[in-house]
Amino acid sequence: MAQTIDRRRFLRVGAAAFGSPFLMSATRAYAADGAKTTAPAPAFTGPSGPPVRGGTLVFSDTEAVASWQNQRLGSYSSGIVTGPTNVFLLYFDPYKKTFAPWVAEQWGKNPENTRFWFKIRKGITFSDGTALTPQVVARNYEQFGRGNEKLRIPVHPQIARGFERVEVDGDVVTIVLNKPNQQFLRDVTRVNSALLAEKTLALTLEEAGLPQNRIGAGPFVLESYVPGQGATFVRRTGYAWAPGGSPNQGEAYLDKIVWQVLPEVGLRTGALLSKQVDVARGIQPADEGTILESGYQLLAYAPPLGSSNFAALRVNNEFTKDLRVRQALVHGIDRVALSRDALTPRYPPPISILNANNPNAIDLSHEFAYDPGKSRDLLEQAGWTRGADGIRAKEGKKLQLSVPQSAQQVALGPAWEFIAQQWRKELGILLDVRNDPAYAAKANQDVNVPIMVSRTSIISLGQFFSDTGNTSLLASPPELTALYQRELEAEDEAEFRKVQIEQQKALHKGAYVIAYFEEAQTYGASPDVHLTFLAQTYPDFYNAWKKA
Repeated sequence: MAQTIDRRRFLRVGAAAFGSPFLMSATRAYAADGAKTTAPAPAFTGPSGPPVRGGTLVFSDTEAVASWQNQRLGSYSSGIVTGPTNVFLLYFDPYKKTFAPWVAEQWGKNPENTRFWFKIRKGITFSDGTALTPQVVARNYEQFGRGNEKLRIPVHPQIARGFERVEVDGDVVTIVLNKPNQQFLRDVTRVNSALLAEKTLALTLEEAGLPQNRIGAGPFVLESYVPGQGATFVRRTGYAWAPGGSPNQGEAYLDKIVWQVLPEVGLRTGALLSKQVDVARGIQPADEGTILESGYQLLAYAPPLGSSNFAALRVNNEFTKDLRVRQALVHGIDRVALSRDALTPRYPPPISILNANNPNAIDLSHEFAYDPGKSRDLLEQAGWTRGADGIRAKEGKKLQLSVPQSAQQVALGPAWEFIAQQWRKELGILLDVRNDPAYAAKANQDVNVPIMVSRTSIISLGQFFSDTGNTSLLASPPELTALYQRELEAEDEAEFRKVQIEQQKALHKGAYVIAYFEEAQTYGASPDVHLTFLAQTYPDFYNAWKKA
């Protein structure tokens, strides 16, 4: 049974903490010119010394996960809660920024990016005791590539691109594509590419989505689950197939992990400060100072293969189809003030659509520099003139836009409220910031929503902005489609980098995107917890430990 948060206890301790004049002064400091700044705070780190075995780590997250079936995963929360039971063909080391062996002890590909082979490690077993063999790997990838109509299993959105067949020869599994996919090795490390036991593969979409039916080969095993509330995992005895280069090569250090859903952002911080949880994900900017001044760790982790926080501007929307309007929006944001006044130093201004931690990112900040005068000129040129109420209109219609929010990134709310105020005051644009999950889901396929927010920890710019059916632009501009084809065919990492540089330039020059702050997933953690992260910004529970 998952652990229950004591709400009354949290409210007592949390209220005392938030009501403290000392802590309030720490979270709201002001510079001499009156601008709000982030107060200087000591940098706390976790315990040092050799890892400690044993203990239970309680983790709070932002959202429940409706289905644990691979093809239904995608959010940060789904990656975190399924992560402890997962293994993958390869591991991407986020600190060295290289691939490392995991289930596959060796791998390779042809220059055309159409054949990818993996030599499967011996001795791995799933938690039901069955062996993870090359044949089971093949069946996983067959289901990724083809789906299963009878079981209602959809295809894997990345692995299925050009999928033709799987070949097994002794210990080697080869996936054959009928068109190139340079991203394939990255795709096998995605959260939805975990290898599962045959019992799980034989289930329907609905049955496979039940947590108790997900059988993996990872370092933890699900012990209990409460729908909508949480899950408990226990260390798996005998686990001995860690990724290459992992500091730990044996069983996990922790005895248990308790994953709790706490949707209210203030509750997560309060639960951390009242010691009811050890780690809280999704710390809102307003709480950072409180956490630091209380002696807790504030861990902001940027994805090494990911993007900045960006908004895609739909090219077929009635407002944003005009390049001049898109350019006006891009130049109408003071990103320095956004980071300083609405966010914190954990969310600095971006340099590109790619996160600054991404090795292929280049500094294109001059392409979207703050210039409200230029924005106003562009809007005038596009025929949008200001009325008596200060709002721009054209042919009797006001320039009123909307943007959805997401609980998976807590900085979005204050960021878009800041942008809405700036656009209203300086540009004469109304922006409706919609914090409504149903609206956000609808926006994925509705071109009437002009602005779509996103950020991702593994990004293919081609997949996001050019692929058929992409939900960012809901269109495939020819110049971006041509670059996507070159991305798919890139023979090596050097060529891939060249293409990604051109893609970044094209996206910003065409004002297809607004990059507005660097992505980081922010966690608050007890000073007694040692915690590092995986490439997709999920906590590395396998290498985590607690001070005795």
